[in-house]
Amino acid sequence: MKKIFPILLILTAACHPHHGSNSKSKYKELTNQVKNKVSVKEVFNKDNFVEWTETKAQPFLVEKVWNEAKENGCKSCHSGFALSKMKGKKHKRAHWNIVLKHADSKIMNCTTCHNDDEVWRFKVGKSKVHANKSAKTCMQCHFKQANDWELGSHGKRSVGWQTERAIKSCTSCHNPHRPVFGKRVPKLAPYRPENNEERL
Repeated sequence: MKKIFPILLILTAACHPHHGSNSKSKYKELTNQVKNKVSVKEVFNKDNFVEWTETKAQPFLVEKVWNEAKENGCKSCHSGFALSKMKGKKHKRAHWNIVLKHADSKIMNCTTCHNDDEVWRFKVGKSKVHANKSAKTCMQCHFKQANDWELGSHGKRSVGWQTERAIKSCTSCHNPHRPVFGKRVPKLAPYRPENNEERL
């Protein structure tokens, strides 16, 4: 056993991506790549965001999730037809890829969130909002998450911390039709050779 143990250690060091002689050189290479990249401030473009002023917190920016091309895609079929009336053989059946697993089907359907006559707009009470402000629709039911999102403890920054507060919208992370995340395997923390840490 005493003879086998050192051999196992050598094999482990050689096989594991965070061990061996290559790990430090790879780390230096990645560090140099990061140094050569432009800063977040240089690539930050406000045109990719909408201003969010209806908030308890300071006004902030929200990442756009919609564009004119997507809207035109909706209009190509839905323009002039109310969603609730698009039934029967004369209308093509579409969106087979969408499976609604959001709430009880008895209380939720397409028109719960989508505006009936303009499906590219979203319902907020009796009014409608642009898709880039669809988070307002989410807020009508998800009160706690909405409060945390506005104040910064829920959700993600869109472009890092070097700019003014610019965050992702609800549907940037969550599929609105199936918002619950599936199970995922956690990843290992980054290897930091400057601390002389060797992990198994």
